[in-house]
Amino acid sequence: MDISQISFRNTGKILAKLEAFYVSLPLSWQRFLKFGITGGSALAIDVAIYYVLTRYGHVPYLLSRTISLGVAIFWNFSLNRHWTFRATLGKVQQQFPRFLAVIVMTSLLNLLLMKIGVSYLHLHDLLVIFLVSALITFINFFAHYFWSYAEKAQ
Repeated sequence: MDISQISFRNTGKILAKLEAFYVSLPLSWQRFLKFGITGGSALAIDVAIYYVLTRYGHVPYLLSRTISLGVAIFWNFSLNRHWTFRATLGKVQQQFPRFLAVIVMTSLLNLLLMKIGVSYLHLHDLLVIFLVSALITFINFFAHYFWSYAEKAQ
């Protein structure tokens, strides 16, 4: 019996255990996990666009980062609104400006830290993206959880 058969046979059990673990978590932790998945997918989009622009398009890194962040922001808003926070009962015209305010502030912080990491600390640009993104994730989650998508704000 080869290894692929073993892993496929256990997949159902593993997924059942993960689901049981997930539903046993408080709602805030469930949302944080979803937020992490959403953020991870946005980061993948962000990095892919950034990489193509800088490596193949020869676009300067801060302009590339601005463009890649912009695309990731719209992906992030939609997925967080519909899946992470299930805030579809709220009005987009209330949620999006709040979301955008948080994102603009953290994106500016992101660009500042990118400039410091690459230009002054001489770190690899992709390393800086991942380090900064980890920090920004926590700031974004709490701001969105308690303000952008807060149920009492609806």
